Amino acid sequence: MIARRCSSPTIRIRSVDRQRPTARNTRNPASFPRTRPFCPLSSAGMLLTAERLAKAFGARRIFGPLDFSLPPGRVLGVAGSNGAGKTTLVKTLVGLVRPSAGSVRVAPSREDGTPLLPPHEAISGIGWAAPDLSLYGELTPAENLAFFARVRGLDASTASVEARIEDVGLDPVRMRRLETRFLSTGQRQRMKLAFAVLGEPAVLFLDEPSSNLDEAGRAVVAKLVAAQRRGGAAVVASNDPRDLALADEVVSL
Repeated sequence: MIARRCSSPTIRIRSVDRQRPTARNTRNPASFPRTRPFCPLSSAGMLLTAERLAKAFGARRIFGPLDFSLPPGRVLGVAGSNGAGKTTLVKTLVGLVRPSAGSVRVAPSREDGTPLLPPHEAISGIGWAAPDLSLYGELTPAENLAFFARVRGLDASTASVEARIEDVGLDPVRMRRLETRFLSTGQRQRMKLAFAVLGEPAVLFLDEPSSNLDEAGRAVVAKLVAAQRRGGAAVVASNDPRDLALADEVVSL
């Protein structure tokens, strides 16, 4: 195949359905057309690269094989109905689930495709929020963030923790005093988003980010994704068209 130059950095996708999200097409992921890649796949300069990535549980295929790469400044949406495999794909991308086949790399790469960062630094550059992410109920939200930051080798200072709490629209003073078990479901979801942006990750993975959020909370999600574009890339998995509208491209499982 003859390689073509891309006029600007863009998401490169093969073996998946893709379409730009609109208010119309995000409501029906099954309608996304199958297309050829509009740019040759390459890992050079990419923050996220998946090659022939697939997952199966026994004889049941969950997803794949998938090939895609994500450059800085771009957001990839992952659409699909409940049970389609969105959460499994995200967990595979962040390293929580082992793929059945293929590979995934989350790190900036040189022109020859080799990673610029050692594995431990690449892992610390991942941010992740998901419905099944658990916080310790007996700790305050601020203590939860500080604990997770220390475990991951990130900045656990009071200033850093409070900055992340403010990023998601919560009161840092109150989040230092109130135990997490007393938070509302919406406040818990905001704290999961705060966990995801600890350390200003290179790639932000958000699984159903607007779950249990009101309109103000949804605005927080949009703000975090917009901020992520300026310094990294993001993957947003959801069956909510408002979440998928934040993406540059949407793949359907």
